[in-house]
Amino acid sequence: MSDEVIKILDALTERLGLAIDWSSSNVLPYFQELCNKYVTYEIVTSIIWIVIGITLLFCGRCLLKKGKYYTEEYKKEKHTDYNEIASLYKVGAVFIFFIGGLMIIMQIFDIATCITFPEKMIFRYLQNIYNSCK
Repeated sequence: MSDEVIKILDALTERLGLAIDWSSSNVLPYFQELCNKYVTYEIVTSIIWIVIGITLLFCGRCLLKKGKYYTEEYKKEKHTDYNEIASLYKVGAVFIFFIGGLMIIMQIFDIATCITFPEKMIFRYLQNIYNSCK
């Protein structure tokens, strides 16, 4: 185990008032199992966010179709408010496409990090906990 990770864990346990003997034979396997569970949790939550992002893309597609419909209606009847409605639908669709696409891209990078370099995710999580304790 890295010395930096041990230092962070020691600082965390010290703040919580715990004393852990890292040389104990049962602590390290439990910590490794806990880290594996965290990486699996991170992958599963990333997949859930990707599904939400894909759902947003479908919603944006529906809004875009609705905007095109109102654009066609405006072409038929020039005196209506269909042009403004179509513009609102199209702006909403672009916004939703942006949010959904951004969510998908960010979560794909999280999954790639979890698969190739899980220690980075664990270290980032421990840093967040340590910074919140300060």
